[in-house]
Amino acid sequence: MLRRLVTGLMVAGSLTLTGVALPQNASASTTVFQDFETNADLNGISVSLPEVDSAVRVPYGTHGESGLRFTVGPADTPGATASSGVTLHTGTPSLPVTDWSGHVAVGFDFFTNLPYDTVGRVTVRDTKGKAWGADYTIHARGWTPFNARLSSLTAAGVDVRSISYIGISIPRADAPVTGFYDAFRLADEYPYDQSSYSNRAASALLEVCGFSRILTDLAGRLDGLERQVGRSNAIDLRLRALVNNQQADVAGLRDTLRAGRMDGDAYAAFNAAVTAAQRAVPRLTNTIDARAAAPQSDFGLASADSMALVYPKDLAFTSTGSAPVVRLAKGEYESAQAVVLPYAEELHGVQAQVSSVRGPDGKPASDSDLQATIAPVGSLDTTPSSAYRRPVYKGWTPDPIRDDLTTVDVAATDVQPYWIRVHASDAAPTGTYSITLRFSADGRAARTMTVTAKVWAFAIPDQPKLLTSFQYTPRITNEAYGVTDPAQQEQLRNEYWSFLNDYKIKPDQIYTVDGNPAIPGDFRIRPTPVEDVVYIRDHYGLRHFNALYLNSGLLDRNKPETWQAQIDTWLDQLDTAMASYRAAGVDQNAYVYGFDEATGPMLQAAKQTFAAIKARFPDLPIMTTLRDNSMGVDTGLAGLVDIWVPQQDLYNQAVAERTRARGDQAWWYPDIATGHPLPNWFNGFPPIDARMLMGPMSYQAGVEGVLYYATNRWLPDQHAAQPLVDDGIFSRFNPVTFGTTAGDGSLFYPGPHGPMASIRIENFRDGMEDYNLLWTLRQELTEHPDAPDGLRQRAEELLTARDVVTSARKFTEDPEKYRDWRLQVAGVITQLEA
Repeated sequence: MLRRLVTGLMVAGSLTLTGVALPQNASASTTVFQDFETNADLNGISVSLPEVDSAVRVPYGTHGESGLRFTVGPADTPGATASSGVTLHTGTPSLPVTDWSGHVAVGFDFFTNLPYDTVGRVTVRDTKGKAWGADYTIHARGWTPFNARLSSLTAAGVDVRSISYIGISIPRADAPVTGFYDAFRLADEYPYDQSSYSNRAASALLEVCGFSRILTDLAGRLDGLERQVGRSNAIDLRLRALVNNQQADVAGLRDTLRAGRMDGDAYAAFNAAVTAAQRAVPRLTNTIDARAAAPQSDFGLASADSMALVYPKDLAFTSTGSAPVVRLAKGEYESAQAVVLPYAEELHGVQAQVSSVRGPDGKPASDSDLQATIAPVGSLDTTPSSAYRRPVYKGWTPDPIRDDLTTVDVAATDVQPYWIRVHASDAAPTGTYSITLRFSADGRAARTMTVTAKVWAFAIPDQPKLLTSFQYTPRITNEAYGVTDPAQQEQLRNEYWSFLNDYKIKPDQIYTVDGNPAIPGDFRIRPTPVEDVVYIRDHYGLRHFNALYLNSGLLDRNKPETWQAQIDTWLDQLDTAMASYRAAGVDQNAYVYGFDEATGPMLQAAKQTFAAIKARFPDLPIMTTLRDNSMGVDTGLAGLVDIWVPQQDLYNQAVAERTRARGDQAWWYPDIATGHPLPNWFNGFPPIDARMLMGPMSYQAGVEGVLYYATNRWLPDQHAAQPLVDDGIFSRFNPVTFGTTAGDGSLFYPGPHGPMASIRIENFRDGMEDYNLLWTLRQELTEHPDAPDGLRQRAEELLTARDVVTSARKFTEDPEKYRDWRLQVAGVITQLEA
């Protein structure tokens, strides 16, 4: 499910290089053909969204006297795409060169005052439509010299003698984004000396990045920390030394800034040091705040919300104090995080245990009422890809919940998060529970943390009201564990099915294959075995299941006359399968899925296929993700498709409601193309995104279900070196699962003893439960028609979920705001039941 979204800076022209003079400051091996020296150079430029995007000349750049400043409007602007660019059209003064032949490379400079790293995209297209593309890194307050060998363009089929444009995109963000371009050039050798461009970029960045303000703010915060830290013992002295060292570093940076001009290398070092200080000061604040909360302790304890990430290195976290509170309905899971903070000295043998759970009566609570567990959170070395379309930290990123590890070591400058999972049974007594956690480390005095769990007076349904069709592929799991014995494979599959069911994902296969659907030719498509369906029904409850995957790839798009033979094969397969389903009493739960993201001639093939299936099996629902934004109205597929599943960014509320009005369903799905500002569960995304998508966002949109193409996409070529997450807390397991993107098609991990949960799937389940929470509110409202008008009005307001989400592109990522909304929903349910 890959769809690349690219907009960009289009550069084109009509003249060859013959007779072009070498502009001022250009290297002898390069020819700068555009440096925006006059307003005339901007003629022909257009921007993606003129209402909020702009491209203007500014009096600084990397070559000549000026450059181009491109400002990108906010991501939530109506009509905005995820990325934006400027377009320089062929035949305009914006670019005097279209024939790049005879040169080795094409390049340009990009620099920005953005305070974070992200990834943009470069696309080159020739006049015949052939294109080449590559990502480029956008460095925080940095200079990016982009260079592409012309041989790579030629290898992609691009005719470098007739270039139509270069496209350069910048991802949108919540606030406007600014980038600067200059010195588009052709090089006769590569690599070549780019120091002159680097030096000019350094001068410009010193002007636009506001370093004086940044350093003044850091100095003030450090002065406050110095006043806060004690002087009474060795721990205080260690922490004070850290503060004093940071003060000295910041003072040195301020001196460097006052000294003035820097060359490119000096600027890069200076900027890196400023970035390090910006990370170190808030991180140090976490530690000193924890010390202040318990001044006699040997190590710090704090907590954090389960919808946030606590990075073990570099980044600060938002503390929720030393005594976290969780609130949950009966039948619900909720989580929090505890954080262990060393006091500038390594901790060995750190352990965390649940010491006791006491109920509302102060007596030990039974596990049958309320269960609490704690486990360290592991981290994976993660590099965000261009699919993220938002700034995300590069490095060790927390996600796997390491219930296989009983002890961990914590480096002096690290922190260690722990996952606290609480579950209240549907019969748990209402009231406040007290959970005592014990933390210990070798040679240190143990510490305790009290978690308060408040169980509301009502229960939510255990079975999810939001349907899911998520692919799980047993063969991938078998390969990860090296299991070849059929009996052991069945046992492993059942263990993973149970795990999925625990996390509110009904076992299913949208691609009904006996192999690995990610490897072409490595599988045989066959109907779902009736034995599998019966097992799922008997163990987990059966909502629906895919009977057969209709793979449009088996049809030749250019030979419609051959389609019927394959359709007849599908019909024969369904004849046999449906007979077995009827005999087992599960035929009413079957559907068929197919024509995955089909376009063009395949829409007619889908129509022919679906009509044949409806003629043979009129009561068998058909689900598809084919590209029809009208959901059947424009293509004649209305009446043939029962469950429409557009990609989330293509979901249209009005079209969906029209579809439901005629009796069909309208779902949606996320994938690699649904990056920010849409929610996703890539590694490093805020965990609240997964909860938001599966909870209030899906409820607000009215979708009956969510489809996803994979849950365990751990391909052998990417995970051969470390097939399981069974090593240290910083695991060598590769989080990359699709191209270079981490977490796409993978929601959890293969652990040493079976499936291992992740922060992402925990939030996924929380979202499914929040959907059920809203369903419960609607039920209560229906069952209490005589409730006071004011209460009914407030219930209707909460059911819109507009306090936390207004569209798929605009929603809160603030856990505190989200929890306040949940608390209000629970409060109204309680009042309605009273």
